[in-house]
Amino acid sequence: MRERRERTMSILQAEPRAEGPTTKQLRRMGITPMAIIEKNKGTVVLQAPERSILDALKGASALGQFKVQINGEKTPRSVILKSVDKDPVANRLLHVAVLEVSQTDVVIVEVPIHFVGTPAPVEQKEGTVLHPTTHLKVRGQIQDLPDSLEIDISGLEMNHSASVSDLTISDKLEVLTPLDATIATIAPIVVQVESEAEPTEEGAEPELVGGESERESESGGEG
Repeated sequence: MRERRERTMSILQAEPRAEGPTTKQLRRMGITPMAIIEKNKGTVVLQAPERSILDALKGASALGQFKVQINGEKTPRSVILKSVDKDPVANRLLHVAVLEVSQTDVVIVEVPIHFVGTPAPVEQKEGTVLHPTTHLKVRGQIQDLPDSLEIDISGLEMNHSASVSDLTISDKLEVLTPLDATIATIAPIVVQVESEAEPTEEGAEPELVGGESERESESGGEG
């Protein structure tokens, strides 16, 4: 049960927004408009190749943190992804916004929980693992945030659970998720057996409406 951290951070090469071309024209050229929201200083309008942005996002930490190197600046800026606007039809980037941060900034984020190990009931195909909670909400400085939290659930038995309190968490972080929240539980596999339909009697003669008895009563009543 340990914290996992990202060793390297991707760097996106960007440049100030060019004057002249509209945002639609930039997108046709494969360039995506973006913005860095600075701390108490406003917004820096930038642009970068769409492919470079996608690569940077893939290389970002699980918390969406990466760096932006602006053309003309000596030091890359550390940022956290704020929003991504996409064209739902073409699946192309329309705009990306990031928030400039420093390592000592305090933020509230949801850290993903990484589960390792296979419980015996699962190996024996008698149970299945349910994950009611997959992220842990914490408050802390960016420099103290783990990329994810890892927990070994191989020792869980049938109908047993692991909760947030079972995670090993740095005392530098404030946990906002309830400590008794379940993060993994082993539930039995329910096998549904289909009931067979009751067989019908073969060769049963159809019931005759207005049969012999009715005919006899009708004939007996004549005369």
